[in-house]
Amino acid sequence: MTKSVLNVLIIEDEPILAKNICAYLVRYGYEVRLAATAEAGLSELKNFRPDVIVLDYNLPGMNGLEALYKIRAIDCQIKVVMMTAHGSADLAAKTMQAGASDFVTKPISVANLKLKLDGIVIGACSDHELS
Repeated sequence: MTKSVLNVLIIEDEPILAKNICAYLVRYGYEVRLAATAEAGLSELKNFRPDVIVLDYNLPGMNGLEALYKIRAIDCQIKVVMMTAHGSADLAAKTMQAGASDFVTKPISVANLKLKLDGIVIGACSDHELS
């Protein structure tokens, strides 16, 4: 009865990066949707229930931290990986306190991102044994 397809929403305003992540994950059987802004990503949640959201911090309009708070208000079970090119320990701490499951800095390796996504979902299914 385990779900074989992982649903991922990527909220990223850099189209090349978003498409590269999407193509890589689709190759492994993920169902992936893309949004270029936090507002578009939040709207996407009306029709698509992702297991994990990959959320860029620096977005036009609403930033990733603001979006994270709104995502938590909609569904606190969705796992969120915050991603940024301008990471700091302070920002990482703020996003984790706000409910992010992980924090990654760009440039990212799509293979490593996939491993993180798999680990987050497996951890959620194992009573949060993984951090």
